[in-house]
Amino acid sequence: MKKMIRTHGLAILLIFLVSLVLILPQLITKGMVIGSDAVFHYNRFYDAAMQIKEGNFQHFISMYGFQQSGRIVNALYGPLVSYIQGFLVLLSPSWFGYQVLSRLMIFTLSGISMYALLNKAHIRGSLSCAGAIFYLTTFSIQYWTMRQGFSSWGAAILPLCLLPIVDMAEKKDFNWLELGILTALMFQTHVFTSLILILIYLPFFLYALIQTSEKIALIKKLAYSIGIFLLLTLAIWISFYMIYSSNTIADPFINQHMDRSAITRNGRYWLTTPIFLAVLLVGQVLASVLLWKKYSPFMRLCIGTMCFFLILSTNLVPWEKLQGRDILVVDLIQFPFRFFVPVTIFLILLACYTFQRYCQKSLLSIAILTTILAVSVGQVMLKAQDPMHEWNEEKRMIQTGKKHLFVRTEDKTELKNAVHSSDFTTFLKLVEKSTPDYLPIYQQNHKNNYRQYEQHILALNPNFKKYVKNHQLYVEWTGEKIAKVKVPIVKYARTELSLNGKKLTDKDILLTKIGTITVKQQPGKNVLTVTFKGSKQIIYPIIFSMFSWIIAIYFLFKTKMSERSS
Repeated sequence: MKKMIRTHGLAILLIFLVSLVLILPQLITKGMVIGSDAVFHYNRFYDAAMQIKEGNFQHFISMYGFQQSGRIVNALYGPLVSYIQGFLVLLSPSWFGYQVLSRLMIFTLSGISMYALLNKAHIRGSLSCAGAIFYLTTFSIQYWTMRQGFSSWGAAILPLCLLPIVDMAEKKDFNWLELGILTALMFQTHVFTSLILILIYLPFFLYALIQTSEKIALIKKLAYSIGIFLLLTLAIWISFYMIYSSNTIADPFINQHMDRSAITRNGRYWLTTPIFLAVLLVGQVLASVLLWKKYSPFMRLCIGTMCFFLILSTNLVPWEKLQGRDILVVDLIQFPFRFFVPVTIFLILLACYTFQRYCQKSLLSIAILTTILAVSVGQVMLKAQDPMHEWNEEKRMIQTGKKHLFVRTEDKTELKNAVHSSDFTTFLKLVEKSTPDYLPIYQQNHKNNYRQYEQHILALNPNFKKYVKNHQLYVEWTGEKIAKVKVPIVKYARTELSLNGKKLTDKDILLTKIGTITVKQQPGKNVLTVTFKGSKQIIYPIIFSMFSWIIAIYFLFKTKMSERSS
């Protein structure tokens, strides 16, 4: 351990210091960046935070976030990481504090992750550190700063998850426990990036399988890795089954203009953040052509994989013709620019390798590297400062379109105060969005899901009092007479409802397209309790998965330590 600190401590410290530098403008200006995905994710994390704080754990339905509507989000969207983010919210004094803290965390994490990959690929320490710092200035990571795009958290750990490919290419072997753990970690973080990860593993594994004489042993190791992956993600698979087997679930946003989201069109900023990324790409493509025969098999595999994802991120793929045809894989992709994340990682790896092997270590090379890093860090700081300046000047306080977004105040000072308030609900009530992801669909008609959420949840919610007690969500209101009333609560097949102490059956409830309910109220006080059937049973696979994580990480750590000592 001491040797590891001596070897890598300075690099990790430099990565942390650069991460601090990147958040300095926000600390100084007190500016806030509210991007397109901020409201959705902040509701997720607030829900997880309050479950931790009050001890009212509910794996499935949202009892604190999303207008306390009882809708399911976190159970289907990285539950483990949602609770980690919720813990960060609890550590923060306000949403502003959370944004600063989460940016510091993602910058540091992504830098260390990239440093680990470069070090594994035999890039010398100083160059690995430079490559790691450069990575955290790319839009793959800055997407979290500018838009609160959660794929950045997947991008942050993706280099770490690529450690096994080095052994696959060089040793024709891999640590099956490590592969299973890293794949599960990515799946717990961001499902789409986990699919990208598997696509990356594929050519490296096939190369190892073809080259090795121990083919059966390698296939067995793959089977062990899959087994470990399934154990570590058991609770997610059970949750998916419980929800999808008995409900028709609204798909996440389906992009009808995917061609515009390629890096060759509106997504060009992925290529130019920082500007030296585009320069590196052109230079490395030329170097790959000229030096192909001199590259090792591992580097050739990296070049091929990079080119594959580069093509997918552009309009060389006819996205315009593929979109809107109900092709599941295409709908899942949403934004082709997301394929540029692995391109960025492999580009940095290849550029560092090429620089190390073909450029002499000199004052000139050090000056070039220093200039690239300084300009890249400066560019990212300036780019992040623009929306913060607009926030402080009250020009454009929300960095996204107004469609399906509702700001409940015209007082911009009130909005500013909300992000600095210790009451996290203040901001969530002032800024609402009608994102319908993962809602149940009961009627197949052309009614817009966003409009349905606005009409049946956002518009009605102020008329009801909601609170949480004993792992259940309570809804109270006062009725003037016996009548049917629309209640802003979402019902899934396993949602259990009781009104004034009486358990409601399907006959007692009318449902809208998105599963919001209409029930018969009584004169005076009405109390509706909401829970989810299976909430207690899911605790057992969650506990099992948690212990599996602890045991798996312990044995992996033990294996790595024995390898180092030998």
